[in-house]
Amino acid sequence: MSKEVKILINGVTLEEGNIIPLLSKIKNWQDSGNKISIIGNKCLKEKIEKFNILKREYKFIELKATRKIENKFYLIFEGLRRNLQLIKTIKNYNSFDIVYSISSVLDLVIFPFYLKIISRRIKWATVFDNKVPLNDPGNKIVRFLAWVFFHLSLVFLRKADYVFAISKDLRNYLIKKGFDRNKIILTGNAVENNLIKKARKKENSNIDALFVGRINETKGIYDMLKVLEIVKKKYLNFQLAFIGTGDKVTENQFRNKILEMNLGGNIQFLGYQTGLEKFNFIKSSKCFWFLSKSESESFGIALLEAVCCGLWAFVYDLVPFRSIYKNNEIIVSKIGDYRSVAKKVIELFDKKDFDNPHGKLLLNKYNWGRIAKIELDNFSKNKK
Repeated sequence: MSKEVKILINGVTLEEGNIIPLLSKIKNWQDSGNKISIIGNKCLKEKIEKFNILKREYKFIELKATRKIENKFYLIFEGLRRNLQLIKTIKNYNSFDIVYSISSVLDLVIFPFYLKIISRRIKWATVFDNKVPLNDPGNKIVRFLAWVFFHLSLVFLRKADYVFAISKDLRNYLIKKGFDRNKIILTGNAVENNLIKKARKKENSNIDALFVGRINETKGIYDMLKVLEIVKKKYLNFQLAFIGTGDKVTENQFRNKILEMNLGGNIQFLGYQTGLEKFNFIKSSKCFWFLSKSESESFGIALLEAVCCGLWAFVYDLVPFRSIYKNNEIIVSKIGDYRSVAKKVIELFDKKDFDNPHGKLLLNKYNWGRIAKIELDNFSKNKK
């Protein structure tokens, strides 16, 4: 690339999320000779330094006096407060070529929207990674607010110059909503190839099934308990492990349900895991469960990671998965049919054939370097 691009990363509320995909992209952009600045709070900076993915210099613009985001309700108000803090100093940011949002959620699109208003030269790029349906399980007030904020974010999003859709389904959704199809670029998603290749099984692991993701109703966590209850009748000591966390209310409700169903001895909570250790756990498991029924599922990075590690994954028949897994890389059941899932899990453990050779073949197809290049090529060709 002949011209340097100055990219401003909007990390206003990213400290609690998975930032490794973002850091992988930034590393590729830096390697191509571009300047990176990142907006966020002190916790985000510490997280970036902990992962040690960025080897080249970058500028960190710290948000002062931020408060910890403890639950979904607090995210709404704290996200708005941080955005207002940025908007007050918005003229400080009009020298950048690109302002970049890793997701199109409302708290990450407000600031770029206003930045576009005051600066004609800056381009706004964002990733569109999921829809928010109204009828998902969980707290009805939270679901309604999420649905309202999602549609509000779509209004802001029309100001974006590049919308990177991670699936054909999401690209088609935006086109049906009246977005300019020339602004929507299909990119896909990826996995951390190098870490998957380095990962090794843990000695004496007793994990039979694993889930990685948020402890949240939309991820099918209660259907997993129904499956486990059936499987346990044949395999009494079957172990289902969870990697990830959720808000305190949801986690407490879930743990109470586990005790109510007498499944406490069959569940392991491994907490939040990242990097090589996460993939060591995945490779130490016999299979993977991902029983989301939500229309908001658009790709499922954790699912793809498990499949690329060579695990058989049990999923419901969601439309986005059909275009990703075309060669029997996953074991599919009708949406909501947890009895079918349980039957297929038992069949797998009866056979004791836990290797998924078709899944391993996907490993080199999905990498962050390819996606980073697609995005950067769009930034570069339109740089004035």
